[in-house]
Amino acid sequence: MRIKPFAALLLAIPALPGFARADDVLMLDHTPSVDELRSYLTPERPRRTRGIEIVGQAAPQPAMAATPAAAISQPAPEVKSAEPAAAAPTTIGYRVPFAYNSAELLPEGRPFLDQLGQVMQSEPALALAVEGHTDAHGGDAYNMTLSQRRAKAVQGYLSSVWHIAPARLTVIGKGKTEPLSADPFAAENRRVQFRPVG
Repeated sequence: MRIKPFAALLLAIPALPGFARADDVLMLDHTPSVDELRSYLTPERPRRTRGIEIVGQAAPQPAMAATPAAAISQPAPEVKSAEPAAAAPTTIGYRVPFAYNSAELLPEGRPFLDQLGQVMQSEPALALAVEGHTDAHGGDAYNMTLSQRRAKAVQGYLSSVWHIAPARLTVIGKGKTEPLSADPFAAENRRVQFRPVG
């Protein structure tokens, strides 16, 4: 059976790079406090749940011969459904600035990394995946290598300045494979993401 070109294109779609789910990534546009970062990254943070609460339900009464009018006058229990809480993001992202075409950290990114270093020092069980991401400028192999080098630079900074064991920081390069924006060239796609592991 001969496959038409359009059908062949549809079969190839699952192999294309996917978008990162924006609701799973909390992009920070400011340097958060240590407490704020801790609340995002520590596994012990409280999780929101949803439930149903039945209000006004009386204790069971003994069986009696009730008249239809008496049965109608009994108020039905009120059922309240709690609104489902938004799921907490599983990853935080930050635009750690680097020199153009380089893995050299710029001074503007250090306050964020310093806050992160303080959190990791105070939470010795916390281990993070450090993911580097790029926009779509440049080739696939180049962007993959650049994203790995930038994630490695973040690991090196936290290890040398804050004495965080490198084993607690897993370096992952994603290149341009997981854009947050529909525009793959957009600046918000150039980021470093942090996700608790273990």
